[in-house]
Amino acid sequence: MIGITGASGYVGQFIVRYFLDHGYRVRALSRTGRKSGLFPCATSSGFEWVAGDMADRHISSKFVRGLNAVVHCAYDHIPGRYRGGEGKDLSRYLESNLNSTLGLMQEAHSAAVDKFVFISSRAVYATGHLRGSLYEHQAARPETFYGAYKSAVEAMVSAWAQQRQWHAVSLRLTGVYGVVNPLERSKWYDIARAVVSGKPYTKARAATEVHGEDVARAVELVLSEEDAKGQAVNCSDRLVTYREVAEILQSMMGKRSPLPPEAEGEPPAAMDCAYLQGKGFHFGGTERLHHSLRLLAEAVQLERRLYQ
Repeated sequence: MIGITGASGYVGQFIVRYFLDHGYRVRALSRTGRKSGLFPCATSSGFEWVAGDMADRHISSKFVRGLNAVVHCAYDHIPGRYRGGEGKDLSRYLESNLNSTLGLMQEAHSAAVDKFVFISSRAVYATGHLRGSLYEHQAARPETFYGAYKSAVEAMVSAWAQQRQWHAVSLRLTGVYGVVNPLERSKWYDIARAVVSGKPYTKARAATEVHGEDVARAVELVLSEEDAKGQAVNCSDRLVTYREVAEILQSMMGKRSPLPPEAEGEPPAAMDCAYLQGKGFHFGGTERLHHSLRLLAEAVQLERRLYQ
């Protein structure tokens, strides 16, 4: 059985759905508890919820009992913000994220959970000063408390793997896209709303992205590969701009309005994904981007018809 923390969160939803769809038994931990209809593919025999905060050792102990692996996606932050998610209370942020994560790792190892995957971030890199590629062997130089928290846990993942020979892995994600529940949390939802309404979208941005299902596939791979133990593995697909997203959505919906401006300045540094690609892993690329945007377009059009 696979245990997934932050199961109702943005990244967690993709991972839960993927593992359920591929025949795994899943135990989902969420502070908000069971959410009816979030995972319609779940069956009572192969899926269970644990409601509560992993900072509560009684909850985390109950959660890890009998698991084969833990995928740790949970992240407590100010809504809508990853970087800067600590707000004004850094102590509470570190207690809720860093200390709780380290406690969860200890609980999992003590309960003889075989494997642990920590969902990390490209925020461990000093991305504001780097150009070109971000390599997995580069030293972490975080510029934010979010990146520092992720980097600190990555160091403990490496230590657990080396000192206790535990199959612990960090998976560093770039921006993640895809359709989630509720729909308005989906990346580029606001662009789709503007397109379906025939209104211009004026913000400009370029960022590296990966689809949530590719993230889940990468999790499955690092769980299965023995040499992933102790590694920090990059997971990023391609550069996407708001202008490209709007152009694709307009084509799909048969709409026309002024496109967002081109993003200014140097493009963001790309994450080199040597480990995954060395294992024959292929990202979804442009085809998956178009498929995901079609699903988003259809969902937003349906929403508009229902609530007009």
